[in-house]
Amino acid sequence: MSNEKWLALGLSSVVLIVLSLIAALTYSYSWSFLAIATLIFFLSYPIIWVAWRCYRLWCDAIMVLTNYTQTLREAQCNFRFKEQHPDNLLLALQEEINTLSQLNQEEERQNQTIDTLLSHVLESWSVPVCLFDQKLKLHYRNNAMTEKVKQPMLVGTDASNIGFEFDENVGFSHKEFDSHWQCQTISYTHKNKKHWLFSALDVSQRLQQNQSLTQQNLIRVLGHELRNSLTPMSSMADTLLSAETLQEEQVRLVLSRIQQRSNRLLTFISEYSQLTQLPKPKCSNFAIKELIDEAQAMVGKSCEIHLHGNNQCYGDMTQVSQVLINIIKNAVEACVNSQCIINIKLYYQQQNQIIEVDDNGPGFANLDNVLTPFYTTKNAGSGIGLSLCAEIASNHNGQLKVSNNSNGGAKILMSWPIKQ
Repeated sequence: MSNEKWLALGLSSVVLIVLSLIAALTYSYSWSFLAIATLIFFLSYPIIWVAWRCYRLWCDAIMVLTNYTQTLREAQCNFRFKEQHPDNLLLALQEEINTLSQLNQEEERQNQTIDTLLSHVLESWSVPVCLFDQKLKLHYRNNAMTEKVKQPMLVGTDASNIGFEFDENVGFSHKEFDSHWQCQTISYTHKNKKHWLFSALDVSQRLQQNQSLTQQNLIRVLGHELRNSLTPMSSMADTLLSAETLQEEQVRLVLSRIQQRSNRLLTFISEYSQLTQLPKPKCSNFAIKELIDEAQAMVGKSCEIHLHGNNQCYGDMTQVSQVLINIIKNAVEACVNSQCIINIKLYYQQQNQIIEVDDNGPGFANLDNVLTPFYTTKNAGSGIGLSLCAEIASNHNGQLKVSNNSNGGAKILMSWPIKQ
């Protein structure tokens, strides 16, 4: 039973008890039944009226409190309590509710200020933005969205009626936003209701810039490798042409070097240019001494190269050849004041193949940026060689590390698994 019914039952019981006591008192004085009935009749009205007033006062106070809290919930603050007597039990409650009302009004003003500010910002924003409620009805859209969709977007319209498609996992999509647009859907909850914010960013210019940058990098990489191979090939051809007499053995050796390097260079350029990245390595076992001799001949300058450890190497022969040419070329160019001496060690450690290369040059001037693409300290350098070597090592599921020896000279360590 509710509190109101209990109160009504209690007041009714009090009225009956009071009237019963009056009847019993008058009966003890030997009043007649007619006199007692008449007295009860006249006294019942004021007693019942007092009980009813008590009931109404209690109910009215509760109703006023209920109405006020409802207005607060609906964000309406034009309702006020009347002034209460200091001894009234509702005074403290009234003060608490007034404090709550003031806090609610201040929060509402702040929310309105933020909403107004966001509205102005979004309206002037060039990024198309729209907002949908939990029923997928349009709640807001800015001018950029209206201009892009090119059709009326009335608030309250279903998303499907204005060309939007919705997927719970993907979010919203629209035919006007193709691959040149980066679309994003964010869900959030406001006042216990779920909303969806859809935005679209035009990335066509950024895609063109990235494509142009990729093309430039590709040209620089291929140009770097072409120069590394064609320069010594041209030098060897000039040496033959300047000779007064040609020896068949020397001619065959030079032509063999040119043919080997040309074939590997063509293979590398073909695969790299098609994929704009290194192809998956075709690993096999081969003699690394053959690639070292080829690289030494391609450098075109005198240098001593000593191989220590195993001769059998595992990896992509074409890509490893590029690595050795770049490393040996860098070492020779670094040793400007003395003859270049290069030591290459090849050994196995557990399931990894280790290739160590060190020289007697001055070492790396900047170890932090030595593997950064297109970074170089050389006047005529491109900054591609070692970064390409690191990429090839990574392509073999391995890594490349650079350091300086304590007694001088650069040291390069490459490692990758024997089984890919």
